[in-house]
Amino acid sequence: ALSDLVGLDIAVSVIRGLQQVPEEQPYFQDVKLVDTLYEAGALGRKTKQGFYKKARKQKQRLVYDVDEQDYVPLTQPELPILTTFTKDLAHNLDVIFNATDRAGQFLWETLRNNFYYAARNVPKATDDFQDIDRALVWGFNWKLGPFQLWDLMGFDRVKTRIEAELGTLPEWIQQIEDGFYGECETIDVVTPIEHQLDKILWQRKDSQLAIVNAHQLLLKLRSYNNVITDAFNDDLVEAIDMLENEPYSSMVIYADGPHFSVGANLYEMKKAYETNQIDKRIAPSIDRLHASFNRLKYSEKPIVTAIHGRVLGGGCELALHSPFIVASSETYMGLVEAGVGLLPSGGGLAEMSDRILKTTHMMNDKQASMTQLLMTVGLAKVSTNAFEAQRYGFLRPTDTIIFNQERRVQIALQRAQYEADAHYMPAAERQYLALGKDFLSLAQGQLDAQRLGHYISKHDYDIALRIATVLSGGDLPRNTYIQQRYIQQLEKVHFLELIKTEKTYDRITYMLENGKPLRN
Repeated sequence: ALSDLVGLDIAVSVIRGLQQVPEEQPYFQDVKLVDTLYEAGALGRKTKQGFYKKARKQKQRLVYDVDEQDYVPLTQPELPILTTFTKDLAHNLDVIFNATDRAGQFLWETLRNNFYYAARNVPKATDDFQDIDRALVWGFNWKLGPFQLWDLMGFDRVKTRIEAELGTLPEWIQQIEDGFYGECETIDVVTPIEHQLDKILWQRKDSQLAIVNAHQLLLKLRSYNNVITDAFNDDLVEAIDMLENEPYSSMVIYADGPHFSVGANLYEMKKAYETNQIDKRIAPSIDRLHASFNRLKYSEKPIVTAIHGRVLGGGCELALHSPFIVASSETYMGLVEAGVGLLPSGGGLAEMSDRILKTTHMMNDKQASMTQLLMTVGLAKVSTNAFEAQRYGFLRPTDTIIFNQERRVQIALQRAQYEADAHYMPAAERQYLALGKDFLSLAQGQLDAQRLGHYISKHDYDIALRIATVLSGGDLPRNTYIQQRYIQQLEKVHFLELIKTEKTYDRITYMLENGKPLRN
């Protein structure tokens, strides 16, 4: 599959080049199957066929059969060794090491040859064996590199068997006693932040607060799926209180896992609807969100949020209210509540409109920007990267985008300390002129056209019109002064009205059961 992706012509060219090097010749022999496909012009994906081919009509994957000399449907091989495999990689490697059947021997020899060749390329290709693991894990999407797999299979027994079957290993291998990696050692270039903590102040269900660099606070979001919970909001306020009232210079907020946060807890919303407790359970949660995020935005000391992966819904609103953001380039950011029949209720609309309304732009320019925001939120758009998030307005020009995701927390700590040293000035709450009825009428006209053209459903229309109402500041005359907290209250009112509708309940239920939005 990798050869098909890269191209067999590239693979053949590399092999033939290495065959010209005497010490490489034993490892790069001609392979009849590769030569056959290459001569037939079956070079992989670039020619629509290589080792594999996708049948257009049957919509199935075909594989080249050496005996048939043609493509046949790809089927799962019936090999006894496969029935002994589990999800435990260490167990599977042990099975392969001890296998005596033909398939097991093939798997062992494949791994053995990889181990042996990787070992011989230190120091020829690199002085550090970890670079080989990094190249294959980071560059070729391996789960583990050859030396990591060697350790997992058992360093000593693999070393002994390789030398018995292939001959003496390089001298640098002989100097290793207990394996390539220590117990907590990884291929990461950056030391995990967990190893740099000075003191853990608390470790609770949904958060962890620690001291790092002697005088900085580090708040970690650690709820299930990193959702924004009431408990985390309370912890956030408590952490900000400590930051402001004790001799700490700054704070960084971050999360582990593949995603920063996927948003709010939809199960809680579904349960509140089913038990008729929306006003009792959801309304106070919205007040908590607004209170904690306002504390975050107007903090007296600098706070930086380090984000990566999916930053959706409530997670996006948390980031939006942060004075500063350090974002991985692979950040997928969006206010996606419309997809489940809701609108942002954690101050997301208020913050985005605040950024537009407090500018010195002409009113027509503000209306154009607000219309674009309405489309972005109404269609639940998610950025495909951090740079697109900047174009959508989720990230500001002053926010930092980095390419090495592993360094996001360290860079966020550096940014936070820089702002503290530069005598950080907290944000001040502003008043500005609402767009009012003029913008609301304009938005309603555009939504009417989309509804009549059957581009959106009736419920889509209702959601989008409510979003427009919030962004406009409500049914106000143009040039009425408002503040961000007023827009937050509009968010709350319209969110609570939407969540009480049956169609929104259906959207939430469908999303929880199927993992994709319902267009009802």
